[in-house]
Amino acid sequence: MITVGGDRWAPGGLHPRRVRLWVLALASGVLVLSGCSLHVTKHGVSGNAFGHNFSGATGELPAGFPSDVPLPDHSRVLAGGGTNNAWDVAFAVTGSQASETSAYQAKVQSAGYTISNVQTGSSPIAGGTGANSSPTTVSAAGSAFTAKNSQWTMEVVSAATSSQGTGLKPGEFAINITVVPASSTTSST
Repeated sequence: MITVGGDRWAPGGLHPRRVRLWVLALASGVLVLSGCSLHVTKHGVSGNAFGHNFSGATGELPAGFPSDVPLPDHSRVLAGGGTNNAWDVAFAVTGSQASETSAYQAKVQSAGYTISNVQTGSSPIAGGTGANSSPTTVSAAGSAFTAKNSQWTMEVVSAATSSQGTGLKPGEFAINITVVPASSTTSST
């Protein structure tokens, strides 16, 4: 047994908080050596690296996330990140996956977005190797849609998963939102 900062660890064990700190420390070192700017907060990091703006956060929206993009009701931010005016944020949403996703889609539409590419379904997704070296499979049932207004294009995916370790509490499902400038996407018509 190894003791680090008062926490006890089994040999080879990783604690998510420690991993996050090591990543931040490594990123800080690389950025300092490269002459880039970095701003570290309790929940994340943001700055400029090699001419690219970036941000990442856990438990809150990443720096620069557009304030005019609607957020799901009854939700909390799991994590998110962004670079060069594009963001990806995961939310944990409480309630029925079908009704809360429909409510979010309606909220986005009432905010002036055009909804397209609506899809629903379920499928097993082969995951990576778990901590005990056994393969994992995640069963996901959900939906996806695209929303676009004059400024932003959003790809929204909601899923109720049976996977452990997702950060979801009982009674929650995930909504992932990817936001990019509308000018960076093209129409497929």
